[in-house]
Amino acid sequence: MSYYILNDYEHRGTLIRSEGRKSFKYDKERGWVRTGIMAQFRFPDSPVYDSYYEVTEEEANKIMEQK
Repeated sequence: MSYYILNDYEHRGTLIRSEGRKSFKYDKERGWVRTGIMAQFRFPDSPVYDSYYEVTEEEANKIMEQK
């Protein structure tokens, strides 16, 4: 399992959990919600390609507590 923070203008600060090909966005009200958003961040021709960084599970847990 991997955790990412999106860093583009529209989604800056969004926490993503990735489990293989499945991705989930953290929502304070609903918890982890399935999303396909990472596809655009991994597609080389996308304007937001590679606009994210990986964080540890510990860092992800701290971010969830702050939200």
